[in-house]
Amino acid sequence: MTDTPRKPRGRRPGGADTRATIRRAALTLFSTIGYDKVSLRAIAREADVDPALIHHYFSSKSDLFAQTVLDLPLDADRVVSEVLAGPRDDIGRAAVAAFLSVYDNPEGGRERFTAMLRSAVAQDVVQRPLSEFMSKEVFGPIAERLGHGNHRLRGQLAVSLLLGMALSRYILRLPALESAPNSQLIDGLGQAMQNILVEDWSSSDSVAR
Repeated sequence: MTDTPRKPRGRRPGGADTRATIRRAALTLFSTIGYDKVSLRAIAREADVDPALIHHYFSSKSDLFAQTVLDLPLDADRVVSEVLAGPRDDIGRAAVAAFLSVYDNPEGGRERFTAMLRSAVAQDVVQRPLSEFMSKEVFGPIAERLGHGNHRLRGQLAVSLLLGMALSRYILRLPALESAPNSQLIDGLGQAMQNILVEDWSSSDSVAR
């Protein structure tokens, strides 16, 4: 099969338009095939731009996802570093606090997360890029840097804990959960998160997932 001829590559005039084109292409791919399977090269093909041009506007795939799907200034590497910067026995609480901080972002984090959760109830594909991003770029790396071979499993368990809380609090609106202050959620969920991300699981820790 012959490839369809493409327009000449290179930077397009009008930076804002090119950046918007890249974001639209990224949103299309993230929404249809998920976070893990999308590459920057695939996004460049979808946007019909040189792959190097994406790096001109976005520092990484996670940065592009955060600015496109979440539409928030979220630096995943910084979040991971900040969670790990404190005492080891407080990492679980720090991870929950970091998630709530992003969720309650004054620039509209709660509205965007809640909208994605509502859509996910009817359209599973909308949920997938968010959960993949959180497990691969935030919680999986935390567990990996703590030396766990099963960091992928731990990252996905962490995401299931937090998204389950968000669904129950903001969509199902369970009364006690909805009225609880964030400090109580951090204390309550922090213990479970500590076990997921930090604690030794004996022989299962030696198995890469």
